[in-house]
Amino acid sequence: MINVAVVALPNCHASGVHGVMDFFTVANYCGQMPGTPKHPVFNCQVVTVDNEPVRGYSGATVVPTIRREDFHPDLIVVGSSVEAAVSSDLLERTLAPAIPLHSWLRQAFDEGVVLASVCTGSFVFAEAGLLDDQVATTHWRAAPLFRSRYPDIRLEEDQLLVDNGQIVCAGGATAFVDLCLYLVERFASPSVALACSKMLVLDGRRVEQTPYMAFYSSKAHQDDSIRKAQAWLEQHYAEPISIDDVAGVAGLGTRTFKRRFKEATGETPIGYLQHLRIEAAKHKLESSREQTARIIWAVGYEDASSFRRLFKRTVGCTMEQYRKRFSYVTPMAV
Repeated sequence: MINVAVVALPNCHASGVHGVMDFFTVANYCGQMPGTPKHPVFNCQVVTVDNEPVRGYSGATVVPTIRREDFHPDLIVVGSSVEAAVSSDLLERTLAPAIPLHSWLRQAFDEGVVLASVCTGSFVFAEAGLLDDQVATTHWRAAPLFRSRYPDIRLEEDQLLVDNGQIVCAGGATAFVDLCLYLVERFASPSVALACSKMLVLDGRRVEQTPYMAFYSSKAHQDDSIRKAQAWLEQHYAEPISIDDVAGVAGLGTRTFKRRFKEATGETPIGYLQHLRIEAAKHKLESSREQTARIIWAVGYEDASSFRRLFKRTVGCTMEQYRKRFSYVTPMAV
């Protein structure tokens, strides 16, 4: 019997908590299907900090199924908070209520319990001091917050799943599906995981968050000159641009501009411009049937092969693969 504690925090992603419960219930069923070997059964329970119901981000109530003190898990899954990825102020609403869990999590780790986080659940592990000398991932949108708060922890936000052995981190909120598939394979068997995949009509585990990432320009700084340059770049990214031109818009010398831009945004001016052009290309791939060559020219690149390499390196797939995966335009009849 594998005891699984799913931790529901205030403002949690309620469907993620219940989704983990449902997944392990399906795993129990699949482990007993004819033609599959008999495997350990998962005993999955929802726990909260104070054994009281919590209100999820959507307003739904999540009710604990057992007292935390009365349960001895082999696996603990800390769920996510959607709003925690947005700003440091909202993040505190998730982290503060979790403080009483820190000693419980550390003790569980010392006893050999496997700890898994979904999305911003990795922040809880970091606050508890459990990610020192570990590799973490989190939702791609929360990555800047994570890095600024825990500069000494190695973060790989492009990865959807990171396994340190006893600590496993998953990326976005719905990555609980990928995490559960992985944990069922690890604790039960590959055959049960495959049976779950078929039963729930799931593809194999995803590997990267990269195709889902979007670039959000950081303007939460006090440098008005750099903010002016950012706004100008966002309006003129498709035009031929030199760094001297942008420095002039900011009213700064080129060397000073480069230094201050990096300090304010965390990006070089060239990197920032490339991100803007890639996001524009992604939007066109999603919303039009325009030829990829025309899209490349429209976002300000003349060297198509260079942009294609940049796109694949940044997004994790080719322009054609991205369109096939994310386009919401009905394809033309053949």
